[in-house]
Amino acid sequence: MPTSLATSARLAGAHRWAEARLFEIVGGWVPSTSEPQVKLLFDRHSQHHAWRASQWFDRLPVLADLDREALSAPVAGAADAFDLLASLATPVARMAGVYRVALPRMWAAYERHRAQADPVADAATLRTLALVARDLAADWHEGEAALQALVGEPVVAREAAEAALAVEELLAAGGGAEL
Repeated sequence: MPTSLATSARLAGAHRWAEARLFEIVGGWVPSTSEPQVKLLFDRHSQHHAWRASQWFDRLPVLADLDREALSAPVAGAADAFDLLASLATPVARMAGVYRVALPRMWAAYERHRAQADPVADAATLRTLALVARDLAADWHEGEAALQALVGEPVVAREAAEAALAVEELLAAGGGAEL
C-alpha cells in the first residue's frame, strides 16, 4: 500500500532529525576524543550524518502552508535515547551506542520505509533511501570493525555492552522507537 504524503513527510522528517542529531553528537565528540583513529572516524562520520540529513531535508514536501523545519521531529523515545548517547563519556561506550544501536536501527527504519514506498509516487524517496542506506551501512560496518579492534578484554566488552543496553532500553521504553 503506497504511503500518504503526510506519512512520507513524517518519515523523512524523522530520518532528517536523527541524522542531524547524530551529526551534532558524533561531531561533538571529536574534541574530547584522544585516540587519533577514533577521532578521525567520528569526524568523518559526523560529516556523513550532515550529508544524509540534507538529503532527507530535500525529500520534505514543499507546500505554501507547510513549515518544513517543523517536520524534522524525533519519533517517540528517540530524543531521550539520543540525549543519553550524547552523554556517553568513553570512546568504547560512544562507539557501542552509535554502531551497535543507532545506526543498525536507522538502517532498519530505512528498510521499512523502502518496503512501504510506492515505486511511482515515491521514486525520488526510493532513490534517496538507496543512497543513504548504502552510505549509512558503510559507516555502521566501519565503526563496528573499529569498535571490535578496541574490545580486547572482558571489562571493555562489558563497557560496550552496557552502553548499548542503556540506549536500547530507552528506545524500548519509548515504545520501541523506530529511528
